[in-house]
Amino acid sequence: MRILFSSNSPFCPTGYGSQTACATRHLKDMGHDVAILAFYGLQGSKIDWGDIPIYPNNPQDWGIKHSPMFYKDWKADILITLVDVWVMGQLHREMKWVPWTPVDSSPIPPLVVKVLKESVGLVKPIAMSKYGQKQMADNGIEAYYIPHSVDCRTFTPNPEWREQSRKRYNWEDKFVIGTVGTNHAGDRKNWRVAMKAVKEFDAMHPGEVIYYTHTNPNDERGEVNLVQMREYYKIDDIVKFPSMAEMIIGIPNDAMAKMYNSLDVFLLPSKGEGFGIPIVESMACGTPVITTDCTAQTEIMENAGGWLIKDLKPWFTTQSTFQFDCTWEEIVERLEEAYQAKKNGTMINHQKLARSKALEYDDEVIYRDYWPPVLEDIEKRIKTPKNLEGIQEWRRAFIPRTCLPRKVLDIGCGLETPYYVWLKELGDYVGVDNRFKADEHKDGKQLVKADAHDLSMFSDGEFGFVWMSEILEHLDNPEKALAEAKRVGKHGCCIFSTPQTNAFKFDPDHRVVKIDHAVLATGDGYLSW
Repeated sequence: MRILFSSNSPFCPTGYGSQTACATRHLKDMGHDVAILAFYGLQGSKIDWGDIPIYPNNPQDWGIKHSPMFYKDWKADILITLVDVWVMGQLHREMKWVPWTPVDSSPIPPLVVKVLKESVGLVKPIAMSKYGQKQMADNGIEAYYIPHSVDCRTFTPNPEWREQSRKRYNWEDKFVIGTVGTNHAGDRKNWRVAMKAVKEFDAMHPGEVIYYTHTNPNDERGEVNLVQMREYYKIDDIVKFPSMAEMIIGIPNDAMAKMYNSLDVFLLPSKGEGFGIPIVESMACGTPVITTDCTAQTEIMENAGGWLIKDLKPWFTTQSTFQFDCTWEEIVERLEEAYQAKKNGTMINHQKLARSKALEYDDEVIYRDYWPPVLEDIEKRIKTPKNLEGIQEWRRAFIPRTCLPRKVLDIGCGLETPYYVWLKELGDYVGVDNRFKADEHKDGKQLVKADAHDLSMFSDGEFGFVWMSEILEHLDNPEKALAEAKRVGKHGCCIFSTPQTNAFKFDPDHRVVKIDHAVLATGDGYLSW
């Protein structure tokens, strides 16, 4: 398939950036033609990232405005977006959209449900956690499951890296805690509580504790100035920040792997995670994790040798749902358990379990076992006409109570003739469909194998009413079919999907009907005579 992948640029130092780099390379290796729409991390003009083109996004609107233009230029079959779904409500509906999306709260936000139900038609969304998949299912949304991945050959335990890093910073005899995360979005990573917990833990073990925070400590988008907080708690000597130049330029994965190796324990008391890439990166390096027992973290931490923070308080968000706060007291308890595990020698067991769990998310595993069947199903869905048959109850209002002559024609009636039970009340029923094997009479129905463009087997005005539901958008020449319908029927009603309706996306065989017609409140096309 030809795939347009929309997310952060592959060289952007973010979780989405790392997943874009990993996903597009693997999808390319799997034989797909891939281009990237970098809605963040690239402005200006199109560039090539090796053999993968990257389209820029000047207005910061998650690529909504420019994606149809680039979708058409790339001749894409599908658009995969790696971003929160709630921001994508205005995405153009003619594109076949596959959102690979997080769910980081409980329950799933109402706006996310609304966007998924109204905008994703032909294909299903991809949940990046089993938790997210279940949240969607609980709201009537069927989703694939593909977790994020980590290169477990780069992120790997390495005693030499650990020794070198700790010696470089004089941390040989320290208990080193680390956190990797953004410092914005309403303090979702819970920096306030983490910093307070570290202060209290340091008071229990004076001179032994180091806290490395891999983040922008005074991010202008954030609510917490970590530099000021460090000063307030008087722990300037133990709380360390990275070089801001390195944070802006981007730190290579091998350097990040060395950092994870230098830690004794990784701390992420997040209020909610769609996945939690740093958790898995840390575990891949053999560093066990302390995190909150909620959203995606729970499944990632199963049999992972870490420690869960369980005493959580629901925290109502701006999306009318809940994330989960925790107390600094319980973080101190979990830190003490990790500290004692290091002291008594049992930490090695935690490290082995962490590494073993991380291997479940290795990129070679994810792109070997998870992606191929999903892409195969997507390709089948977008390239196979659906010929969906069924009742849309509201359309029954357009069927009259009677007609003269008492004979009704159902053009494009479907193999199951779903509207027969109502149309038969008008008189003798005749159904026409080009998929019948032959003409026949069945259960009181006269079924005729014919093309809607040619109804020469019927005489002028033979029918009192003609019904055409979901047929024009499948035809090569809608005007000719309508002329035939008007010839054989004294009165008639035709309703069909247009690009303005969600139903238009459910069938790749749909065509835009270029004739004058009224538009119903639903967005469907409507003609009557």
